[in-house]
Amino acid sequence: MAETKKEHYVPRCYLKNFSSTPEHINVFDKHKMQIRLNQKLLDVAMENHFYDLDFDSIFNKATLEEQEKITQDLKQILETENIEETIRQLDGSQHIEKQFFSTLEGVYSNLLQNIIKKSYGGNTWVMKNCRAFSAEEKDLLAFFIAIQIIRTKSFRESLSSTYEQFVQALAYKTQMCEEDALPRDAFAVSVNKDYIKLEHSGMILDPDMAVDFANAIRQHIWVMYVNKTDTPFYTSDDPVVNIPHKHDRFISYSGLSSDGIEIIFPISPMLLLGMYDAKTYSTLFADKSFMQADIELVEYFNRAQIIHCQRCVFSCSDDFAFAEQICTENPEFRTFTPYIEVL
Repeated sequence: MAETKKEHYVPRCYLKNFSSTPEHINVFDKHKMQIRLNQKLLDVAMENHFYDLDFDSIFNKATLEEQEKITQDLKQILETENIEETIRQLDGSQHIEKQFFSTLEGVYSNLLQNIIKKSYGGNTWVMKNCRAFSAEEKDLLAFFIAIQIIRTKSFRESLSSTYEQFVQALAYKTQMCEEDALPRDAFAVSVNKDYIKLEHSGMILDPDMAVDFANAIRQHIWVMYVNKTDTPFYTSDDPVVNIPHKHDRFISYSGLSSDGIEIIFPISPMLLLGMYDAKTYSTLFADKSFMQADIELVEYFNRAQIIHCQRCVFSCSDDFAFAEQICTENPEFRTFTPYIEVL
């Protein structure tokens, strides 16, 4: 199998639903405040060799104790006990892209297209009398949404930030009671990127993690919003957005199962899936129902994509005036910051 250089953390089969032409999509880069029209789908939401694992490099940089842990992780990733022989025979460096995602994305593409067709272009009778998807489709889509959450560049950067903050906090707290204690920011920590990539790969291929995420998502009330306005739904390089509606100084309510959580996932410029904590929203929404989104809701959902994305917002439209306005008025949104804090 030929080498795959460009590896996507948002699949092309999903991004095609937001394309400006069959093979192109419009991009707003919030970091550069730059609009790039009709970009190839092949060249967005990707990074060269993003999932590739350089086994020799990882082992050469590791201590003996670390090598043992890496060996166990690779056994899980490559699903083998004979790790040495498997690495020799298999193009293991591209195992995730070639063996895992390539298998999933055909099923994912068909599922998305079936859900889009079921909306019948926002037909009023269909919205009033039909379910947006079946129970089986809800279960399957929950799994794909879980995979999408885990596979992104944002997730990897948040993972790296968690490790760095943990080590920094540990180093600070071991000497904080000493008379000449240093401030926390005096402890600069940088995590080895190869180890983070390995840990991320293990999480992507960990069935228990994906199933746990999917189970949390499928317990919510699911609502399919239909957009009949002239403003399309945006998507982004991190399209699954958690919006907390309960706040506390010491407790985060932004998790998949948090009280009051709202999770959004655009399906197409016309369709967006909203997932709501059942305990909080059971009197407001019916599961698997359709609802029509007015312009205020469309802008609310698009704003969430702008704020949450790692860097780029995508649209079938060439009009990114709203995204430019949000980032001009709130320049802090232009830089991705992992939502992680170790106290």
